[in-house]
Amino acid sequence: MEPVRPESPDLLLLSGGIESSALLAQRHAAGQSMRAVWVDYGQRNAAREWTAVEHLSAVYGCAPIALDLQSLRTAFTRRNDWVGHVPLPQRNLLVLALAVNLAAHHRAGRILLALNREDQGHGPGSQPGFVQQVSTLATTLVPGLRVEAPLIGQSKAEIIAATDPLGIDWGRTWSCLLAQSRQCGRCPQCKARRAAFAAAGIPDPTDYREAPR
Repeated sequence: MEPVRPESPDLLLLSGGIESSALLAQRHAAGQSMRAVWVDYGQRNAAREWTAVEHLSAVYGCAPIALDLQSLRTAFTRRNDWVGHVPLPQRNLLVLALAVNLAAHHRAGRILLALNREDQGHGPGSQPGFVQQVSTLATTLVPGLRVEAPLIGQSKAEIIAATDPLGIDWGRTWSCLLAQSRQCGRCPQCKARRAAFAAAGIPDPTDYREAPR
């Protein structure tokens, strides 16, 4: 395997949520050159994610690349009506396949996926074995390229606690599954966000629409 060159950028899959935003801040603090990639796969909160991604990319100096895959949603809508927040099955596999091509184009040494320990219960595409298999394939296709999930061994609370000293503005990140002007405070992602800040012992700056019950 060819070594990753020091000048090679990281290609970071950035959703604007807690984990990918934290990883962006961490890599920026380490002085690593990055290109951010955001994907519209038909998720309801796409516009809110993109607003967060644009802001974070401006703060950390990495102009984002936007990939529009929302037309794919129609092919899967009927089967996935019951999980409207996951309109594209196995999206990590699809997004990483596209990221391999982008990485080759931008001469990136790593593709970074911001999974956390709690994500591993969401299916095979969020587990360490999957990341390793995709990394092996990526290296075969593009010698020297690696796929990594640096935060996969940490909880959301641990990620918040480790990144907060870097001065990240958590209030400009977006977790809510809905497309409202404020994060709802009641969807699964909002509940996980609330719980993580509480567990980390860090004030949650999020402007939720509804208070917890």
